[in-house]
Amino acid sequence: MDFLQSTNNASQSSSSELWPVESEFEDPFAPWPVESEGPFAPLAKEVESIYSQTVRTYTSLWNGVDKCLSRIKLGISTSSSCLSPPAQFSRLTDDRSRTSKYCRFSFNTETGLLIAKVLPKPAHELAIRLFDSLMTLRLHDMHVHDEVLPFGSTTVEAGKWKKEADSSWAPASTNMPSFVVEVGLSESKPQLARDAHGWLTHSSSVIVVTISIKRNAPDIILCRWEVVPRAGVHTRSSPLSPRCTAVLKLSRTDNRTSVRGESYTNGTTTTTIQLDLPFHKVAGHPPHRPSERDIVIHTGELRHFAEHIWKEQCLL
Repeated sequence: MDFLQSTNNASQSSSSELWPVESEFEDPFAPWPVESEGPFAPLAKEVESIYSQTVRTYTSLWNGVDKCLSRIKLGISTSSSCLSPPAQFSRLTDDRSRTSKYCRFSFNTETGLLIAKVLPKPAHELAIRLFDSLMTLRLHDMHVHDEVLPFGSTTVEAGKWKKEADSSWAPASTNMPSFVVEVGLSESKPQLARDAHGWLTHSSSVIVVTISIKRNAPDIILCRWEVVPRAGVHTRSSPLSPRCTAVLKLSRTDNRTSVRGESYTNGTTTTTIQLDLPFHKVAGHPPHRPSERDIVIHTGELRHFAEHIWKEQCLL
């Protein structure tokens, strides 16, 4: 079936072709329930605990992370968790720390739950850097690179949680992330979706992109996540809900890289072959100069993005 017959007409096909059915995440455009335990509470449901007691030393924490990295290389695990004093979290996330180069952390300041997402380099890191470059070019083109700053994996406090993104940007006037990127080389799509949901629950003005990279096949799925009105009701008083608003699948068959996707806007689903990011959400204000417009990552750029990653994975 030719999924993308038009980029303008409403799509009549099912999004399951782009987003394979996985437990409760059968519909990528479905709204999310509200979490009462904090924006990142669902993350704890996905991690595998490798400790049975509180860990108090930096060495023992690093040993646990090292074990997790080995398990990821074998395709067994994606993340680990333990109980840790706040002081250890501060040490682990310090830029001079050995572990900060290999991990992204989430930490509950009340319970002491530390979640370490180990980065299986280099494909994971390459995806982050390539996407960073695309964003930098767009911001320079619009002359807003001094207004929207790259904050990388800076730790953000969200209620009881402290959380590191894979990459982030923020308006210079606030220093609070307005755009967040989460990348998964070995994580399940539900785990990345929970990351996105946490960011959106923390701040309704943020926009999130998740990048799911398949380990053993040339297959990448990008999702855009936003807070939008529920159930297709579009009034000022309508309730808002975090949800996926675009899905793009990058794949390769017969020596050709294809990009196909769906975008959900104002209750209508349309086909698309590019990634669009609303300027007002990334910059924190509406466009007010001729050069300012929605950020678009075009089809050709997405193809090159994917092919660089697949070459690093030895899939091309």
